[in-house]
Amino acid sequence: MKTLAFLIILLCTLSFNVLSQNVTEIPLPEEFVTTMDVAGEYPMVRTGYLTDSISDIARFYQQKLGEPLKTNGNNTYRTLFYNYQEHKVRISLYRRSYVTEVSIMVE
Repeated sequence: MKTLAFLIILLCTLSFNVLSQNVTEIPLPEEFVTTMDVAGEYPMVRTGYLTDSISDIARFYQQKLGEPLKTNGNNTYRTLFYNYQEHKVRISLYRRSYVTEVSIMVE
């Protein structure tokens, strides 16, 4: 019984570690400044900002992750939806005060 409990805990830990690495594996532009990184909780989130425009950041993610499954928004805000390593990924971009805030969520 102890062996079974140990194996279940081990599998849960390994699964959690694989999930927590996914948010850190999403590519980031070089100038990205991280303001929050929540990799130990579900959903995993990384937020930050760039001085690049929404169009430039969206182009970066299209080059790195391919064409998004869905896109919402305009030049002030935009959300890109992807499937990445079998997880849903939402990248939200919001332009204000000369910077673009970027929020990446891995579900």
